[in-house]
Amino acid sequence: MIPDLKSNLRKQFKGVLANANVSAEVCSNLQQWPEWNGARVIMGFMALPSEPDVLPALRQAFERGAKIAFPIVDGDTIQVGAVASLSDEHFTVDSMGVKSPSAWTPLDVDALDIVLVPGIAFDARGGRLGRGGGFYDRFLARLHARTLTVGVSDARRIVEIVPMEAHDCRTKWLVSDAQRVAQSQPILPI
Repeated sequence: MIPDLKSNLRKQFKGVLANANVSAEVCSNLQQWPEWNGARVIMGFMALPSEPDVLPALRQAFERGAKIAFPIVDGDTIQVGAVASLSDEHFTVDSMGVKSPSAWTPLDVDALDIVLVPGIAFDARGGRLGRGGGFYDRFLARLHARTLTVGVSDARRIVEIVPMEAHDCRTKWLVSDAQRVAQSQPILPI
């Protein structure tokens, strides 16, 4: 039943694209977050057309001296790759259609202060609907408890409830074009 609910939610957002205004607001909201400005190591992502582009915020953090990393898909696992440059020529499109750094240095997951997490939909409790491969769920499960995970979305993709299975991981924080970075609401017992 939950897989069907997830599939229906993915269909609901198929073809919904992000735009420059959404991306600019998301970046502004990230840059106003005190934790962002104090983070030494940030893992971002290169946005697909349906996702807010966080590259301007990553560039701002890079310019202030933060180490910037990206997910590197290795089989069915995400590795962390720190980059020396955020210039376009240092990125190539991988087999999944995602821009990835062409040169990177491996980084231990325990070094990460903040991880920006893309998704198809999110809810206020940190529920996240990914693309269905489980890459981020497996990755998020490996992170240190102090690492701040931030779901990045546009307001149209924040729904009442994201159907969650036992293996699905929640984000601790959520940011959108309509919402500054806010801590996910606790899950209350039934």
